[in-house]
Amino acid sequence: MFRLVYLLLFIVMLLSGCNADTPVAPFCRTKHTATMNQHDLQLNNAGCLIRFDQRILLVTHRLTGKLDIPGGMQRTDESLACTAHRETFEETGLNVEVLLPVAQTTNGMLVFSCLADNMLNITHFPRPVPNFALVETTTLDLYNLYELDDNHLRFADDLIRLRDGYVLTPVSSPLQPR
Repeated sequence: MFRLVYLLLFIVMLLSGCNADTPVAPFCRTKHTATMNQHDLQLNNAGCLIRFDQRILLVTHRLTGKLDIPGGMQRTDESLACTAHRETFEETGLNVEVLLPVAQTTNGMLVFSCLADNMLNITHFPRPVPNFALVETTTLDLYNLYELDDNHLRFADDLIRLRDGYVLTPVSSPLQPR
C-alpha cells in the first residue's frame, strides 16, 4: 500500500512540472573512449562515483530514504558516459568530468569514476539538492563506504562493487576552506 502511495506521489510530482525548471545539462565532459561495446553489455543506465579523500558523494533517494550514487537511465543515442554525466547533474547540480568505468552493479548500472569541479566546497555537506532535483533526491552528503553496511544503500548488493570502484576512483580536489 505504501509503495502505491509513493508511486502515485512520484507521478503527481512528475506531472505537476516539478522538474520543468530543470536546466539543460551542461555539455558532457568525458575522457571515456569507446573501449567497450555497450550494446554487447546490454546496459542502459550509468552513474558516477565521486570521491573526496576517504569519502564519496551519495544522494538520499526521495522514495526510499536510502543512499545511492547519482545515476539513471540512458536516453536514445546517448553514451553511457554521457548518461552518468547528465544524471549526476540532474540529481546533484554538479558538472562532473566522467573518467572510466570502474564497476558494474548487480542491477546493471555501469559505474564511472568522476571528478567534481574544483570549486566545490566540501565543508558545505550535508546539503540540500537543487530545487530541480527534488523529484528524485533529498540531500547530498559525503560517506565513508567502509562505515556503511548493506542496509544503508538503495540497492544492498551494490556495496562491495562500489567499494571496488572506490579504490579505482581518483580523488576530486575541492576548494579548500580558509
